[in-house]
Amino acid sequence: MSSGRKSYHHGRLRETLVETAFRLVDSEGVEALSMRALAREAGVSSAAPFRHFADKQLLLQAVAEKASTELQRKLDDASDDRQDALTQFRAMTVAYVRFAAEHPKLFQLLQQTPSVSGAFLGELNDERRLKLIALIYEGQNAGLIPDADPELIALSSEALTHGLARMIVDRHPRVRDLSSEDARKLALAATQLLQSGIGLS
Repeated sequence: MSSGRKSYHHGRLRETLVETAFRLVDSEGVEALSMRALAREAGVSSAAPFRHFADKQLLLQAVAEKASTELQRKLDDASDDRQDALTQFRAMTVAYVRFAAEHPKLFQLLQQTPSVSGAFLGELNDERRLKLIALIYEGQNAGLIPDADPELIALSSEALTHGLARMIVDRHPRVRDLSSEDARKLALAATQLLQSGIGLS
């Protein structure tokens, strides 16, 4: 079990509990998380977690929300406006797959938490889709992406991205135990193959 205990400042108990639970789930999975284990790792009394979370499910929802925020941050970071549209398009795909490879237990929790996955795959997904489509239009205007249906290109990319991520998390025999770097290379190669198939450079 992780030994990375942190003291917390008064008024930051909830944040400390969520951060500690996030680390526990990331390293050991949902099964390793209990209110008692959380209190021990956070260095607080066994009753302290219940001040903010009535049960483990509410705690897991908070962890899933943090995982969603972290994944969204990585996707935002991957989209560097200083790069051309096609490079950004590929980078967002790679960032999504790498998150799944680096944090499979958190990715799985995110997918299994309806209130969080619903938002991530719903409203937030709409934002990502619009970003992808904007990049596709930008790439088409720059001559980097041929004049294909932007909606279809975005949908195909999302299907590839999420499919690869799920295969990694589910430990599919073809992609089992991939390192972060191997996941990056696979995502990039698969994206380039998809783009070649639909006529992208």
